[in-house]
Amino acid sequence: MEFKKNVYKTVARVPKGKVTTYGDIGKKIGTKAYRAIGQILHRNKDWPAVPCHRVVMKDGSLAPNYGMGGPKMQRKRLENEGVIFVNDKVDIKRHKIYFHCFLNRYLRVSSSVKIP
Repeated sequence: MEFKKNVYKTVARVPKGKVTTYGDIGKKIGTKAYRAIGQILHRNKDWPAVPCHRVVMKDGSLAPNYGMGGPKMQRKRLENEGVIFVNDKVDIKRHKIYFHCFLNRYLRVSSSVKIP
């Protein structure tokens, strides 16, 4: 259960217009069980709180078994967020986040915001 929670928590931090990979999620939470991560996301019932459409394969291709309507729906959701595709793959250089630098900065900024 903790594994699933860590996967969902990590994916929930990927902002609009950005993507991550199954491998990067695994590195962030300390596992090489990338297929298990994919299976957990395939069963995600809490979209959009857990935006699993922002998780792609390491080369930028979409998962053929995307659980929320297939790869066409995944692509549509990503394009609606401004993600650019090149040769049917996400432009990884432009849209991939790197947890070790981006999220630390993102979380620091967002945690300092005062909510009225």
